[in-house]
Amino acid sequence: MTTTEKSNRLHSHLANMIALEKAIDQKFGDLLPEVTSHTEVSALFTKFQFMAAEQWRALESRLQDIGGNDAISNEALSTEIASEFVQDENYPVSSALQAAYTLFNQAIVGYAVLHPLATRFADSLVIADEGTSYHLCRTHAQSYIEAVQEISQLIPNVILWELDQEHLECQCTCPSCGVGVCVCALAGRSFLRDAWIEAGPIAADKGVFVQTPRENSAASKVGLHHGDVILAAKGQEIGIYGDLQDIVRNTEPGGNIQLTVRRFNADNEDVVMVRPK
Repeated sequence: MTTTEKSNRLHSHLANMIALEKAIDQKFGDLLPEVTSHTEVSALFTKFQFMAAEQWRALESRLQDIGGNDAISNEALSTEIASEFVQDENYPVSSALQAAYTLFNQAIVGYAVLHPLATRFADSLVIADEGTSYHLCRTHAQSYIEAVQEISQLIPNVILWELDQEHLECQCTCPSCGVGVCVCALAGRSFLRDAWIEAGPIAADKGVFVQTPRENSAASKVGLHHGDVILAAKGQEIGIYGDLQDIVRNTEPGGNIQLTVRRFNADNEDVVMVRPK
């Protein structure tokens, strides 16, 4: 596997993610006895604990590969996990699900931080087809996003299961519930689905936002600045960053790439960038 010199910040954040994954692994060991009364949740938590254990081992192996062993013993390393919901001893299963949801969102945010660090410091797909911090970040974040979805789907059923244990019948007066076919769990899942759809995708904007270009790069030589947005290249609209990647990749070294740029002051301008030889 390819290794290169890495930023201390990349090492440090990898170490923090290892600590977080270990803390999640240990936390599920504590939560599992709380959910044994619900077979589906117990099986799900067993899967989640195994997932966290596999993930911290993979991260630890990568950190060692890129020479960041010292970061593991860093005194500033944070092993704290997000504040939990107050455990309600009357409702241990739903409380455990809420705690798990909180932990997973903390991990997702942590991987959102790791991703640009891995790409900026070249521990990404540009040096290897698999196994880099970039690949681990994408795989682990996907696992946690799917886990959050599983919990979101399950929570309404668990809440109603707990109410059933207390013999608290449905009092909803909607048509279905009114005839004894409770649809409260379905309604709960639909509400979450609709809220996600209404919020829209994270990467909705078109074009490529320009970060500060490297000194003496092709972009800096044509006067691109932080805050500019590349709207089109060679007459092709840029919908996602991959469009620009393809155009640059398919341009011969030394060839011209005409860009339509929206400047940070909102004016559009065409510039011609030369791909380095």
